[in-house]
Amino acid sequence: MNPDASVCGIIAAYNARETIAAVVQGVRRHLGTVIVADDGCTDGTGELARQAGADVMHLGRNRGKGHALRVLFAEARARGFSAVLAIDADGQHDADDIPSLLQAHREHPEAVITGSRMGNPDRIPRHRRNSMFVARFFVSLAANQFIDDTQCGFRLYPLAALETLALRKERYVTETEILVKVGDSGGAVRSLPIKALYPPGQPTHFRSIRDVAAISCYVISYLMVKWGIEALRPGVVNTYRGPGTGRDIFCVSPRVDLTFQCLTLIAALPLSALYSLWHEIGRCLSVPVVQSLASSGVPVGTTFRSILLLPVLLAVAIIDLLAGRLSLDLDWTSPFVRRHYAMRWRAS
Repeated sequence: MNPDASVCGIIAAYNARETIAAVVQGVRRHLGTVIVADDGCTDGTGELARQAGADVMHLGRNRGKGHALRVLFAEARARGFSAVLAIDADGQHDADDIPSLLQAHREHPEAVITGSRMGNPDRIPRHRRNSMFVARFFVSLAANQFIDDTQCGFRLYPLAALETLALRKERYVTETEILVKVGDSGGAVRSLPIKALYPPGQPTHFRSIRDVAAISCYVISYLMVKWGIEALRPGVVNTYRGPGTGRDIFCVSPRVDLTFQCLTLIAALPLSALYSLWHEIGRCLSVPVVQSLASSGVPVGTTFRSILLLPVLLAVAIIDLLAGRLSLDLDWTSPFVRRHYAMRWRAS
């Protein structure tokens, strides 16, 4: 049996009538089955996907990408597939990169394979590039490994790697939650260079401030819990042990989760200082506490400073946004991000 027959394509789609047919046709050149989740589309996206050869699931009202992905994972598992290849509906990915992801999956069948657009970051629109650098910095810390492009939706997921995860978050945060939990449970996330297509006027439902803020808030709250566990359990680095563990303890309801997230944001600076101090004391005493802080090779003080500067980054980004609406091209955000968040980890 062709090993690629155990992989199906999945697409979470919301009002993508201009691009969905070409995306489906591109995936079908490499995979026999493509499943599209019509996430409450009002523009005929689902019908165009069906005409292009996809199996379409109509989800009713729009509930966001996270919910659509969970539905698609469950459907693929029910059909007997062992892995899924996710690709965005907006046409920003080149389907002819699929064979490279499939080859990486054959070589590393247990790893999540994620595309990386960082080979030529100057081609990426700067507001996306800045959000990608910031997200990469913090998501890599939480996942215990450097992930070159944490915001790329072009990924291959082994379904077995997802079965032990409780996916609690919504919308674009879900994709980050997967990387963090796979990495923090000891799994591997491998990056693969891909082409990125950004035609002029390409629509996107991703909002560079709102969605990046949601992702950052989740990851910061995750790190505060993760480092707290590492502080109390010397030698422990992988703190996610399945549903109901680690950060999941505070996901009993959306209200409790949001309250906890707000509280950890308020406490993030003193907690980070405490964890950094505890790590240094442990290092002096040869006790491996909060060990993941040192795993990146980025100085602990630099990591702490990057957390400290998050409110400043938000303010600078808002200023740039308002200036843009007044037809002023300030771009204070890019140099700020390059200086404080674009550093790479040491080679492993």
